[in-house]
Amino acid sequence: MCNIIGCDMSRRFFLLVVLFLSPSLAMAGKNDAEWNPPARFDHAYTGQLTVRYLPQKKVVTACAKLFAEYKVATKSSFTQRGCSAITNKTSCTVIVIDKTFGLATPKAVLRHEIGHCNGWSRATLTSTSGTIAGASKRARCCCS
Repeated sequence: MCNIIGCDMSRRFFLLVVLFLSPSLAMAGKNDAEWNPPARFDHAYTGQLTVRYLPQKKVVTACAKLFAEYKVATKSSFTQRGCSAITNKTSCTVIVIDKTFGLATPKAVLRHEIGHCNGWSRATLTSTSGTIAGASKRARCCCS
């Protein structure tokens, strides 16, 4: 049997080990060359940008609705961090986690999604489940 402090420290250590050893977590951030958009797409969006910040569990549902609304043949996942859809020639809607999830910060996810609004194709995106093939002209990401 352990005391409250001992058990708490053991749990924290276990969580740290899981986080560092888990291959399914994206290391999204400013130095992640595979997750960040290429330089030519990594700039402010010049059209009308709508950004919605939601808790991660709601991101999954909101992305599924966004994909359905714009008839995108992409599915959201339970680890969804964000998504984006070009809604017309001059506007893009982005849905982003409201706090860090799976080592991805809202700022990193927004940067990633804006890259898609700027034309970065899903065909070039590498996700935790491998390369996503088949770019859509409307939706640019299903970022899990």
